[in-house]
Amino acid sequence: MLPRFGVRHLLQQIFWIDFLCAFASKLNVISSHEPGTVFSFNDQPTISYLTASQAVLDVKRIVPSLSAKTLSQFNPVTNVIIKHRHLTKNVIQEHLHLYAKTDDVWNKRFLETLIISYDGDSSTGIDLEAYKWLKAQGVSRIFLSGPVQPPSNEPIPTYLISGILPPGPFIFSAKGGTSRLKIHNVYRLYLDEFEGFLFGSIPDAVNGGWVLTNITNGIPATENGPETQMIPAPSRLAMLGSNLPLAGTRFGLKDIYDAQGLPTAAGSHAYQRTHPVPNTTAPSITKLLDLGSVMVGKTRTSQFAHGAQPWEFVDVPYSWNPRGDGHLTASASSSGSACAIAAYEWLDYTVGSDTRGSVRKPAALVGVYDIRPSHGSMDLTGVVTLSEEMDTAGFFARHPILFHEAAKRWYSDSPVASTTSATRFPSTLYYPTEHFPVKNQEAQKLINHFLSSLQELFGIQTVHVNFTNILSPYLLNGNFPAFQLSSNKLAEYRSWKDVGEPTTKAFISQFGQEPVFDPVPQKMFARARAISDRDFAEAVALKRQFRDSVAANVFKHHPDSCSDSLFIYDAATGGLPSYRVEDFNHLSGATHFLLTAAGAGVEAKMSDFFNFLASMGELPEVTIPIGQVHYFSQLSRTWEPIPVAVQLVSRKGCDAMLLDLVKALADKDVVRAVQTGRSLV
Repeated sequence: MLPRFGVRHLLQQIFWIDFLCAFASKLNVISSHEPGTVFSFNDQPTISYLTASQAVLDVKRIVPSLSAKTLSQFNPVTNVIIKHRHLTKNVIQEHLHLYAKTDDVWNKRFLETLIISYDGDSSTGIDLEAYKWLKAQGVSRIFLSGPVQPPSNEPIPTYLISGILPPGPFIFSAKGGTSRLKIHNVYRLYLDEFEGFLFGSIPDAVNGGWVLTNITNGIPATENGPETQMIPAPSRLAMLGSNLPLAGTRFGLKDIYDAQGLPTAAGSHAYQRTHPVPNTTAPSITKLLDLGSVMVGKTRTSQFAHGAQPWEFVDVPYSWNPRGDGHLTASASSSGSACAIAAYEWLDYTVGSDTRGSVRKPAALVGVYDIRPSHGSMDLTGVVTLSEEMDTAGFFARHPILFHEAAKRWYSDSPVASTTSATRFPSTLYYPTEHFPVKNQEAQKLINHFLSSLQELFGIQTVHVNFTNILSPYLLNGNFPAFQLSSNKLAEYRSWKDVGEPTTKAFISQFGQEPVFDPVPQKMFARARAISDRDFAEAVALKRQFRDSVAANVFKHHPDSCSDSLFIYDAATGGLPSYRVEDFNHLSGATHFLLTAAGAGVEAKMSDFFNFLASMGELPEVTIPIGQVHYFSQLSRTWEPIPVAVQLVSRKGCDAMLLDLVKALADKDVVRAVQTGRSLV
């Protein structure tokens, strides 16, 4: 499991107007930006760091005063908070060993200056042996905060300071004299090589919210696209010792959620140009911050969260799926968040949204855990609307235990959650025979093994049924295409009324011309103009009727298991490759990926679009990666790994039961944490 951390002290927030101009010889300054200065250590030139312009602490008392030369330099510093009554060499060693083991930002190069903040009940002293050992480690000065006495004739210059910092690496320099210094947060910069992000961000210590960093490596990401972003990762040590359940975790945020100080574009230049930068943060995201998580930047989304293929864009290119040969699709609107979590070890989870498959399909394609919660589980104020009748806030994670913990906490106050706790899992699992077996036989073997594990470990019996026949009585005239068309109306009408029309009017008013949208929303907005209020009301009524029928007849309440049954299907490709380039999908062995509509002239089948079940039925659904198989890539000319995942659906409000099942599967080693990059394992 990931280490648990938390904030222990309120940081004093002061803006540093005049930035540093002279730096220590051990550092190499690469560039300066409004958010801060990018640097590297001379003996570690391939790793870049950002030190924030804003100070997190203004130390107003230093005894004795530091030299003007020291204060004019760019000084790396490490702070340790120690509660032991006797500050020995071993105690300090243990803290620094924990730092090295825990954090990817801190390293021994930040030991040039050491702050020892004592948090004990009475005064204490530091052993001379500890000083000698620290000098051997390259410590050139020590700051003591709190009632700590240095040894007599200490071998390292020692200063008494005021103020308390959290543990971790920092940079210090000065402004305003030799008896004061400024301390600044440090971030490690990671290259967003798979283009999962739009930009990085760091907390705004003055105004609250975030500061957009927009730091790039200077290499264009595509011929016509933006340069590749560097994403700032904060030290995990700042949260060390906290009781906050998600403290120390980092997340990326889909760019349909408002975050104070950062633009919300929803994949549209026109939307960003006609909407002010938000001065508040979406309540759903504030909950994650209150749980201890840190947001590192905004991830890419298809425009206005409409499902689109990777080649169907005008404004923002799609992210790259890191799996397999590197050219596979990640589909749907939350693909930026999905690609990022599948690509980067330094990221713990990413936030997406799901209306008609936007977290479930990308999660299945990149092979990570995700949840579409029961509709109504989360306050979606401050989120760009696609369809209020189907929108949900979901997220992605690689580790099943973190996934379980984060979901349980994030949705803890869900107004639609079941009020009784499940004491066992459902006894029935519906297996749709019109959907299975999947196209890749090796993928089907993994699914069969998963089904056997459910039965052997938890007594969940697989029942083979034609699930389309079960659902047909609750569709409009038993017709899935008509049902699908009704769902389309919900999304098209809402998106046009709430987003497209206001954006169009504002753009014409400000710029005197029609905005240009991506192909899919452009078509949907055109169709939406023909949808009357009465048409929309009828679609809402049909959706509610379907929801109630499913609750009464398909996923029935059970006092012990919340739901009497589960449903399983595959939201991905059945172990076959589907590509981000349209023409590649005509290569031998490839398959076309279906989003929310069948191909031209082809009648849609329920068995190809089981993602509509949870969307229209308001049901919870989880994605569970169960392994990977191999395909022969016509692009790399070698065998490549591809994820295999399954979706589990249950009764509305039974989210906790589904999450507990994921954890139980992890505890039994049926499912595991997945790795980043080309392969899950």
